[in-house]
Amino acid sequence: MSSLLSGRVVVVSPHVDDAVFSLAGTLARAARSGAEVEVLTIFAHDPESEGPANGWDTRAGFTTEGEAARARREEDREACGLVGAEPRWLPFRGGGYTKERNPDQIWEAAAAVVAHADSVLVPGFPLTNPDHAWVSDLFTKRLSTGRLGLYAEQPYRYQVRRKRPSPELPPAVDDRASVAWTSSRQGLAVYRLKRKAIRAYASQLPLLGFGSGGIHRKLDLMLFHEAFQRGEAIAWVRGETRP
Repeated sequence: MSSLLSGRVVVVSPHVDDAVFSLAGTLARAARSGAEVEVLTIFAHDPESEGPANGWDTRAGFTTEGEAARARREEDREACGLVGAEPRWLPFRGGGYTKERNPDQIWEAAAAVVAHADSVLVPGFPLTNPDHAWVSDLFTKRLSTGRLGLYAEQPYRYQVRRKRPSPELPPAVDDRASVAWTSSRQGLAVYRLKRKAIRAYASQLPLLGFGSGGIHRKLDLMLFHEAFQRGEAIAWVRGETRP
């Protein structure tokens, strides 16, 4: 899988933290092999907003959208730096703040970032989060150039492990017969790096049930399950689809 991630690689993250939770190991290996790795967050919210924080951000201790956006971007900056990626943020609001989205406006902003990328990765499984499903559908339908891959999303993949133990392809994939999920095993050093990068999202870990401080038993269980499933998973729907 890592041989496919060369040149300029853009991982599309619906929210701040999704890309690192899902692909930190893959991104770190790509960056170390010389790839130019960027993480593009679509719903990174408006850091200048004085509007009230939504329920999720309120539970994280924030009082306004802007406060949450600024703090979470700093967490993302730290996490991306650990894996060798450059964070890029768009100021759009996710479903927790609004149900209204302008797909043309969002696509115009996103397309300017992914233009000329050699590989673009978007959420692909299990797409149980509505924002993830929306972003995946937008890119699958509108991105017409370059190599396009889907990635298995964490912690959602771990959450559905009993009912859906193997990654599936979303309905938007047309040529399903030629697309397969491939996984890459991670060594202990990469495992530790991914764990450290995820822990940078300190405001989110308690909300996800991953604990706080130095105790992250559920996070370790998620990473152990991922390793048992042979590592992070990608399905290439355009370009090179086989390892």
